Amino acid sequence: ARLEIFVCRANYNTHMSMLAAAIARGGAAQRLQCRTPAMQWGARRCLGDSVAGPPMTDLQANAKLALSFFTKSPMSYGECKQQCVSLRIFVFAAVNIGICVALFLDPPKSSYWQRMSPAFYYSHLKSLLIGGGSPPVFLTEKREGENVPSIVTQLTTLRRLESAGSDSEDE
Repeated sequence: ARLEIFVCRANYNTHMSMLAAAIARGGAAQRLQCRTPAMQWGARRCLGDSVAGPPMTDLQANAKLALSFFTKSPMSYGECKQQCVSLRIFVFAAVNIGICVALFLDPPKSSYWQRMSPAFYYSHLKSLLIGGGSPPVFLTEKREGENVPSIVTQLTTLRRLESAGSDSEDE
């Protein structure tokens, strides 16, 4: 095996292109890996993610295993893992229900929550269907007020408004 790799390196330097040398080195490495005992027996990665217990949809069986977490000491890693997996389903549900109840009983005081909370949905739906309530975002008619062109002329020529008075301190 060492001779093959050495020959490939020697050929790379003298006769082979870079692509051919890479292919030759890869083939030598594969031949070496196929000769190892682990590859002959078949590779198995023991990652601990095999399924042993009831499916997540079987709540009754999972409840039994989750209760055994508190009453029975596990005898193996697999049993302990299954107890934790079964308990996780109910802990997740309990935490989410607890958060929702806490938000319902003591909601935040922010203006965002006042407008977007579930309690506002009824009044928002009512204003959409019936109308009215708040004024529209864009103006519907011309607004009467100051003469804007004369204000711009005063600010650009005099650098102040005539109605504002004088800037001098002696007056």
